[in-house]
Amino acid sequence: MRRGSSSSHTPPATKEKQRRDRMKDLYSTLSTLLHLQPYERKSLPEFLDRATTSVKQLKEKIERLKVRKEELEKEVNLDGESSNNQPARFQVVRVTESMDMKLEVNLILMVNNKKVVPFEVLRVIEQGGAEIMSSSFCTVGDHIYCTIHAQAFQARLGFDVKLIESRLKELLY
Repeated sequence: MRRGSSSSHTPPATKEKQRRDRMKDLYSTLSTLLHLQPYERKSLPEFLDRATTSVKQLKEKIERLKVRKEELEKEVNLDGESSNNQPARFQVVRVTESMDMKLEVNLILMVNNKKVVPFEVLRVIEQGGAEIMSSSFCTVGDHIYCTIHAQAFQARLGFDVKLIESRLKELLY
C-alpha cells in the first residue's frame, strides 16, 4: 500500500462530475428565477446576458419604487397630524393610466373613515369603464393602503381617468 492514499481520496473524474452537476443545479435555479420555460435552450452567454439584464431591470424598478414611496410619504404625514396640529383627514387618491390601457389606482385612507367601503371604491372604478384585475388592501397603523389594477372593458372605448379620479375623491371627501 502506498503512503498517503486513503479511502477519502476522490478521483479527478468524480470531482469534475460533481462540479458539473453543481453548475447544472445552479443554472436550473437561475432559469427558474428568470422564468424561462423548460424548452427554452440558450447558450451560456445568452443565458448570463439575460440574467444580468433582469438584475439591472429589478434594480431600476427598486429605485422607481423608492422614489414613489418618498413622494407618497411627502404627500401624507404618516404620524397622523397635519401641519397645524389638527388630526389628519388627508386622503390620497392617485389614478394613473399606462400606454397599454391599464389603470393603477393608489389610495391611502384613514382607518376611522367609516363612509369608505372597499366595495364602493371598486364599484366607482368599474363604473368608469375599467375591469378590476387585482386589488390589495393593507392596514398599517391608522392608514389603509389600497392598490388596484384594472384595464379597460373594451380597448376601443377605454376608460375615463378624470371621471374615476373625481368620483373617488367625492366618495372619500
